[in-house]
Amino acid sequence: MNFFHHSSTWIKGELLEAILIASFGILTMVSGFLFWKLGTTPNSKALLIPLSVTGIIYSAIGVSMLVSNNKRLVSFEKSYRQDERAFVLSEQKRVEGFQYGYTISKIVASVFFPLTLLLFWWSKSPQVQGWGIGLALFALAGLVVDYFSQERADTYYRAILEVLRMN
Repeated sequence: MNFFHHSSTWIKGELLEAILIASFGILTMVSGFLFWKLGTTPNSKALLIPLSVTGIIYSAIGVSMLVSNNKRLVSFEKSYRQDERAFVLSEQKRVEGFQYGYTISKIVASVFFPLTLLLFWWSKSPQVQGWGIGLALFALAGLVVDYFSQERADTYYRAILEVLRMN
């Protein structure tokens, strides 16, 4: 299997993930609106803003990933055909450059989950607890997304190292 196949597979996985992230964001925004509109309790009404903010962030991330990875899909093939070794080296540098993001998402989740619990323990305010739910949802979704993203990135990076080792 040539290296471009690995690159293509990686990008297709990123595109699927982008669609899922954007869809999650939209669903979260719609859920916040429905809780606010159809809910009858203060707690349901308080979810509008936290879920909307979480949904907007995830929708923006998903759309941004869709745009950037679609552009990358087109440029990848051209770059690969021009100079395979330079392409592989640039991919190695690029993949190494975003690995820190996985650590950051785990740190964010590690902070947001206890913060959610503290918000629930220290406040009975529906708005404060709504923000706690928004934080927990944001952290959980981030962990799920990065769980699969990191797996794909690790697989892709191993393929990069294998190609470099063989050349």
